[in-house]
Amino acid sequence: MGKAFAPVRYKRTDERGLFVEVLAEGTWEAVIHGKMHAGAVLGHHYHLITRIYFYLTLGQAEVTIVDIKDASRRTVPLEEGQGTYLEPGEAHAIRFLRPSEFIMAKSVRHDPVDPDTYPYEIEID
Repeated sequence: MGKAFAPVRYKRTDERGLFVEVLAEGTWEAVIHGKMHAGAVLGHHYHLITRIYFYLTLGQAEVTIVDIKDASRRTVPLEEGQGTYLEPGEAHAIRFLRPSEFIMAKSVRHDPVDPDTYPYEIEID
C-alpha cells in the first residue's frame, strides 16, 4: 500500500506569512481544491490507474483505505498541513472531522466517458 504520510519537503515562515511546498514529485494532470463540512465523506470508491495525492490545508480528516486485492485496511488521521497518497487499487473514504479545505492532485484528469472510478463501500469506524 501507499505511504501513510507524504512529508512536507520545504516550509518557510517569516514576517510575510507561510510558504509550503506540499508536493515535489510525480506527474499530475489535475489539481482540485475543495471545502467540506464537518461530517462530510468523500470517496467510497477506488481507481485502477489514477494515483492521488490528498493534502489537507485546513481542518481535520480521517482517510480509510482498503486494498481491494486482500481487503487489508488502514486509517490515516490527517491534521492540516499533512497529506497522503492513494494508490491505484486502494479504495478510499475521507471523513472530515472539522470544516476543512484540501488540495487533491490526480495523475489522470477526470474523463466523464471513462472516469476510472469504481464504487466500493467502506465501513467507517
